[in-house]
Amino acid sequence: MSGKGLGFTGGTADKLEAIEGYKINIPKKDFINQVNKIGISLISQSGNLTPADKKIYALRDVTATVESIPLIASSIMSKKIAAGSDCIVLDVKMGNGAFMKNLESARELSKKMVSIGNLAGRKTIAMITNMDIPLRKRSSEIH
Repeated sequence: MSGKGLGFTGGTADKLEAIEGYKINIPKKDFINQVNKIGISLISQSGNLTPADKKIYALRDVTATVESIPLIASSIMSKKIAAGSDCIVLDVKMGNGAFMKNLESARELSKKMVSIGNLAGRKTIAMITNMDIPLRKRSSEIH
């Protein structure tokens, strides 16, 4: 499950919606069928899944806590866990144009999210993707 409207960077779902024909919001039945058929589905969060998250994000905006790593981690992981996945793969972006500006903060966020997922009984891994270099030359770090 991918984020939408995450500050100035936008979310992964916002970027995927630019692909003609790609559907980010699909009914739960279609999501389950897709996972059963091909083993994966990439969708966007909905107001029905974690309705308080949007309100908490707005509160974080006015209290200058948008960049709080524990709050980012809990917001992201609340959606992943609520979706019911047994396994969670996280792509944590860092660098220019990303929310995490450096490797240290990306590692901290990754470790917190992996810990939350594991504590919730979900097999969870995180990859850190460097947004400062072209896609074909990127290297990733897995936690």
